[in-house]
Amino acid sequence: MQPVQKSSLLFLLAVGLLAGACKKDEQNVDPTDDNEAITTATLSLTNTAVPSEVVSGTIENLNTSANVTSATLNLKANTTYNGSIMLLDKTKTPTVDATEEIREKTNEHLFVYTYAPTGTTTSALSVTITDRDSNPSPGPYPVGLTTRMQTGATAGAGSLRVVLRHQPNSKNGTETPGSSDLDTKFPVVIK
Repeated sequence: MQPVQKSSLLFLLAVGLLAGACKKDEQNVDPTDDNEAITTATLSLTNTAVPSEVVSGTIENLNTSANVTSATLNLKANTTYNGSIMLLDKTKTPTVDATEEIREKTNEHLFVYTYAPTGTTTSALSVTITDRDSNPSPGPYPVGLTTRMQTGATAGAGSLRVVLRHQPNSKNGTETPGSSDLDTKFPVVIK
């Protein structure tokens, strides 16, 4: 082989290797992990002493000005409830069960439940998350698709704020990292 052809061949080989390496790097870029689209949230609470007593509330058209709520949770004082939340994305046909997407990605999601009494009432509602993800130590961390809720002895009213935090590659058991997929309030009446 002549020296000019040999150097041209080596040059083409080097360019080919570099081009291949660039394509390989582009394929390894992590895709963006978008927030879940949620239009409907339904919170269902089952009385642990009387399982036939189920209280549920639904909020439609989340994150729009047409927000429609039939979500008042009428609870009994001194009662324990097992809770579950269902989230839907009705912007797609057929409707997407966002709950399943969250269940598949529990290591990236955290529900935060905060009860605030209204006015001067001293009614209480405590929420304990009962499900965990599969994050390695120091995890697993809470998820919040299922809960246990306990009402206090005093009747009153308030609101239960439900926030779903989207925390890919940053979940640490607190609500701080990430962004919110859902931030809504369910009215609560305790009798």
